[in-house]
Amino acid sequence: MATVEFVAATRIFDPAQRPAVNRLDLSIEDGEFLVLVGPSGCGKSTTLRMLAGLEPVDAGSILIDGKDVTTMRPRDRDCAMVFQSYALYPNMTARQNMAFALENAKMPRAEITAKVDAAAKMLQLEDLLDRKPGRMSGGQRQRVAMGRAIVRDPKVFCMDEPLSNLDAKLRVSTRSEIAALQRRLGVTTVYVTHDQTEAMTMGDRVCVLDTGVLQQVERPTTLYEAPYNTFVAGFIGSPAISLLEGVPVVDGRAVLGGRDRMDLGMAPALAAKVTGAGSGNGSGAGSGNGGGADRVIVGIRPEAWEIVSAEDPASVPLAVDLVEELGAESFAHCTPVPEAAAPLAVRGGRITVRADKYQRLSAGERIHVRPRAGECKFFHPDSEINLEYL
Repeated sequence: MATVEFVAATRIFDPAQRPAVNRLDLSIEDGEFLVLVGPSGCGKSTTLRMLAGLEPVDAGSILIDGKDVTTMRPRDRDCAMVFQSYALYPNMTARQNMAFALENAKMPRAEITAKVDAAAKMLQLEDLLDRKPGRMSGGQRQRVAMGRAIVRDPKVFCMDEPLSNLDAKLRVSTRSEIAALQRRLGVTTVYVTHDQTEAMTMGDRVCVLDTGVLQQVERPTTLYEAPYNTFVAGFIGSPAISLLEGVPVVDGRAVLGGRDRMDLGMAPALAAKVTGAGSGNGSGAGSGNGGGADRVIVGIRPEAWEIVSAEDPASVPLAVDLVEELGAESFAHCTPVPEAAAPLAVRGGRITVRADKYQRLSAGERIHVRPRAGECKFFHPDSEINLEYL
């Protein structure tokens, strides 16, 4: 087990373009399961490969257990890599694949056999040890790739989207197996995925990257409940959060529909942080609320909307465009009704509302909603940073 630290670590593929990883500062605790997540091209796989020594570090440094490994060869870093493509030798059996690195290290045969057998038992591979990859399922091949990493008894596991080639059902079962295995072994693990559901369910902490820049690293629940900025808020959570732009702040209150309509419950201390800000934002929103008002971006998650009666004077009317039925719940994707007295400017154009199985919604109908008390998140109109962090 080991600690890992990135100190202003930078990777530049093309000097004319932005860095793939830009001055990354990140500390990973001994035995921690850290997940790197973000959209394609955000630098998460490059970060992992820098740690494993498969990519050079153009600036900054990487430390393992306090030792600078920035210029150290991959074989000397004691990191075990699990690749997206499994990377198994097709002409070797599972046993031979798992033993290959140990044989190259000249480990005694008896010790190799003991390590392979122990890993096979842990991964339920005993019956597959004499089978070649071509005769295995995707999940079995992934377990062999895991076993090959485990037998090395490394300081750090590096996993690069190891479940992306599996079908949906197998991904769910395998990710729970990997998380349980990591906790049993206690090995520091850095896991890359683009799937935020994997990130939220597996990691002790989750590191969100965008365009090579660290946006936030926190426990999964903190990322969901207190995102640092609108990017994190929009990326974490499925379906995504609804972002209402240019919401006016009147007399220290964020309101929808005008001064006497819906109070969104913004604390006075947060309202003070946008005083004089956002005067040029949200020109298409809240046009009936007085020009030049202070404004704020409001984030509301699907489950934070409450479906209310059409007679509720402080409700928001929505037209239901599409309903996703998921059995125990459903998600209605809606657009604000154009003829509303104070039209909303919604990033992406749609608001998603969660309904339970007893609330039957259908495309084409009109519903009225309001956010539940204390469920709104407020972001600065210029920096788009959560006001709680300012």
